[in-house]
Amino acid sequence: MALRRNNVGEYNYHFNFIDETGSTIGFNDVWASSKKIAVARAKVMEDTPGWRWYDGKTYVSVANEVTTGGHCYYNKGMFIDVKSMYKATQSDADRMAQIGWALTN
Repeated sequence: MALRRNNVGEYNYHFNFIDETGSTIGFNDVWASSKKIAVARAKVMEDTPGWRWYDGKTYVSVANEVTTGGHCYYNKGMFIDVKSMYKATQSDADRMAQIGWALTN
């Protein structure tokens, strides 16, 4: 089956996200002309580990756990798993869409 490409000739790269422990926690895709560019675009989506606290308006990063009010949790981060990245076919993209739909609806 042919690889999936957009109107400017970029490939659809699929990849997994892992946390700081190496556990798979999700997946996504990016459009890019090469794997090097795909990795760079996916890196923008990464999130660093650390404590997050709700200040009444939004979640903010804090150095340590806050126990004096609000909601505080430890985020294990989100990093692309470069070794999982591959160029997708249309059937790969269809399966990813089905999984995403099932997880969110």
